[in-house]
Amino acid sequence: MKKKFSLSAILLAGGENKRMGIKKAFLKVGGNTFIDIIYRKMDELFSEIIVVTDLPQDFSYLKARITTDLIQNGEKNALRGIHAGLSVASNPACFVVACDMPFLSLSLIKHMSQFALGYDVVVPLLDGYYQPLFAFYNKKALNLIQQRLEEKRYKIVDLYPHFHLKAITEEIVRQHDPLLLSFSNINSPEDYRKIQEYWEIKKENGSSV
Repeated sequence: MKKKFSLSAILLAGGENKRMGIKKAFLKVGGNTFIDIIYRKMDELFSEIIVVTDLPQDFSYLKARITTDLIQNGEKNALRGIHAGLSVASNPACFVVACDMPFLSLSLIKHMSQFALGYDVVVPLLDGYYQPLFAFYNKKALNLIQQRLEEKRYKIVDLYPHFHLKAITEEIVRQHDPLLLSFSNINSPEDYRKIQEYWEIKKENGSSV
């Protein structure tokens, strides 16, 4: 059996999905739900998987630790999910990913993982923009995250100047994921259509999701 990282993966599945109209985690591509695709990939690498969701019963079939947001005040936001996942994690650092990003590059995640214990945050920087929902966060970041939540300051990247941060450059990212498919996510029915089309192309070329 392949040895897994002594790190955790946090799957954020608590979005309101207002534009899609249905829960994105259960959209399907190639007959598999997004959450199942992402879970299967994360299970290859990580010794613990945590799902953060408002509907724990919907994810109880997964062999994962399920938690809801631990801080409920203020508007719903991804920072609350990161806080909850880090708070319950058994390992010192966690890879955080949104539940609508099924084309994750395991090679890229493996590369990033080597910095996870030495930095508060390890995050790709693409075209000048950080990718906060495809990043490693260390438990050392918890106190400041909680403070910002209590202050109702929810923008994740605003925390970054206060952290010991490792930025993964686009050059490095493209060595592992040339088309940047890891960052394809679903915010609208049009995005979902594009994801389905890409899966069909991969299928025709003999590769899988």
